[in-house]
Amino acid sequence: MLGLGLKSATPQDIKIYFERIIIPLITEGYPEVASEMSILVSGSFGLGIADESSDLDAVIYLDDPLWKAQGGQVQLLLEHCPHSFARTVGHPEICVHPSSWLLGGQHKEFLESKADLPWEQVTIEDLFEIQENLVVHDPHAMLRRLREVTAPERFPDWLWQKLLMKELHELVYNDLGEFASMVSKQKTLEAHIILGCILEDLVHIGFLINRNYYPWRKHWRWAFEKLPILTPTVLPHIDSAISSPDWDQKLASIEAVRDIYTEYIGEKGLLTPEILADLGWAIGTEAWANPNWRDRKTKCKQKAQEAGYD
Repeated sequence: MLGLGLKSATPQDIKIYFERIIIPLITEGYPEVASEMSILVSGSFGLGIADESSDLDAVIYLDDPLWKAQGGQVQLLLEHCPHSFARTVGHPEICVHPSSWLLGGQHKEFLESKADLPWEQVTIEDLFEIQENLVVHDPHAMLRRLREVTAPERFPDWLWQKLLMKELHELVYNDLGEFASMVSKQKTLEAHIILGCILEDLVHIGFLINRNYYPWRKHWRWAFEKLPILTPTVLPHIDSAISSPDWDQKLASIEAVRDIYTEYIGEKGLLTPEILADLGWAIGTEAWANPNWRDRKTKCKQKAQEAGYD
């Protein structure tokens, strides 16, 4: 283990560890791997927020044929390395993966900059990792190119809208109603479970309003506090929803965040007033891709009436 206080460990410390220990070790035994590999550090160390309990999570990415030929041997070499950066329990500090695992298996399509990129096949969390985590070695600029082509400003407008509609609908029409019902019935187990779902809704909506990718949930608070839009306004209400011993106050705090979000979304035109007033139909008729979605709603209602349904 390096003689570093982990609280003081910086991205530069991590780069030094790889440059002085890991890369020379791989170069000596597997020079072809060393010349081709890209290295990404994720998690707390990759974000620069590690503490004493943090594990190092780094990945060496290799083209699939090279990974199949030598990846296993390199993994064994690293697992027997006498030096480690942090006290890691239960998993290796450094894993060797094929590049095809990047971006949910879609990395080649993004590297080729195809006209119709498979954005919906990639999780927001995976996009966050490419954008925000520490790159310590990238001789062929693969990770840099992926970072450029997946930047938030390149994410399609229609898909931002779709995700925002779905998260807002989940909050307003599903989770919040169930939560209010459980609170009124004093079903605290169920209310606690639904509260967790609501907090996830609120966090996701905050990122989508800011048009920012969000990380895996263990880093939500850190990333959420960095958002420029609405965060100082909504965080006190979210904290109240978490910490208040009064369930009615929890509900009131959640409703306050809902109102702040919907008012902002309407004022800034992130979603139209018609969509906000009719989220269920807007989602069902794919309003993000269909500007005439209300015509389809009218036709569906007419067919239902003709069939004898009110």
